[in-house]
This record gives sequence, structure tokens and C-alpha cells, in this order.
Amino acid sequence: MTKHYGALLLAGAAVAVIGCDGTSSKTAAKSTTFVTLAYDGTPLANVQVRLKQSADGITLDQSVTNEHGVAHFHALPSPEPESYVVAMESISDGGWMLKASVVDKFCDSLRLKPFSETPQQTIELPRRAVHSLSSIH
Repeated sequence: MTKHYGALLLAGAAVAVIGCDGTSSKTAAKSTTFVTLAYDGTPLANVQVRLKQSADGITLDQSVTNEHGVAHFHALPSPEPESYVVAMESISDGGWMLKASVVDKFCDSLRLKPFSETPQQTIELPRRAVHSLSSIH
């Protein structure tokens, strides 16, 4: 049923990505701390990215990618965890989700470092890493 309301992706404890909660007015403002999200070389817009310390942990910060696939973060914890677990959810176009087989193979490449060390990071999802949920009803 969750698939019908958006594809929530928890990429496991080894994977660092997104956060939860709604978008705040701060999310729209630019910051120098951000992640760029792309799929097969194309920026992914309208993806909610949540940063967590663990897969089942609370969201530490979140943002939505803009038309360039960039999600700016404004409320990162201090001190930061050793790495972030990232959760992603498409919030437009019928939704999509990562394929489980791809998540298992690319866990290490999806891990995000503390932004205090690397303020601009990139997540490049490979071809066939996602599948559309628009045909699932």
C-alpha cells in the first residue's frame, strides 16, 4: 500500500541517503551543503531525500531535489554521524523505487560521508536501478 503513495526507499544500514518529514521553507533556500541525485546521467527532480544515522533511525535532515537534481540541507546534526543512511521517495510522476537487487550491489557507493568533510556529494543511480510504480494500482 505504501507503493501507491510514493516509493519509499530505505537502502539498508550500509546505505546512506535521505530523511523524512515535510518540506520546510528553509528547504527551498540554497545552501553550500547538498547532494546531487542523478539516474543514468539525468538529474532527478522532485525526490525527497532523507538523511538518517541508521536505516530504522529518525530523520536527521531532509530536502527535495530541484530541477537540477540538487537537494540542499540546512539542519544537519552536530556532531555528524560517521556516515548517513539515505532514504529516497519520488514525490511526482506516479513514483518509482529502487530495485532490491541493485541496492544490494551498490550499498557502498550510496553511502554519504559527513557533509562537514564533503559539503557537495553526488549519488548516481545506474541504468535499470529503478522501476516505475505508475503501472501499479
